[in-house]
Amino acid sequence: MLEIKRFQENDIDAVFKVQQAAYLPLFEKYRDTESNPYMESREKVLQKYTREGTQGYVFLLDGEAVGAVRINLYPEYRSGRVSALCVHPMHQGKGIAQQALSRIEQMHADVRKWFLDTILQEKGNCHLYEKIGYRQTGKTEKISDQMTLVFYEKKKQAEENA
Repeated sequence: MLEIKRFQENDIDAVFKVQQAAYLPLFEKYRDTESNPYMESREKVLQKYTREGTQGYVFLLDGEAVGAVRINLYPEYRSGRVSALCVHPMHQGKGIAQQALSRIEQMHADVRKWFLDTILQEKGNCHLYEKIGYRQTGKTEKISDQMTLVFYEKKKQAEENA
């Protein structure tokens, strides 16, 4: 069974290892040295997971870290940003990211709108987010000839009808 736990500083080695493994294929494909989390140092990852307004989560299977995500919370807007979601390649395609995000959204019931961005050319990523209720906002940002970011949001049911 998948366990979701709050990130603590002693999780940094496991999270860094998973993030490196998960983002290496995207780095090799797009060669994005500016924004790919693969390029982040261990210290930078720790800084991002522990900064004010951020909550990190680690996904565990049988006690082993297999994924992680950062959530930036904006209580004044009742919104949250999903950032650097990663699942180790050996565990991708098993529904871990879908299950983890759904449970994290439930943990933050006060958040009315979630948003994130991903690579438009990565159809699997887009499919994952759309499957769990995220919708493209229409905004994109061209990073290179091969890579475009696409922006998504997910509103709680009450907000969609308002």
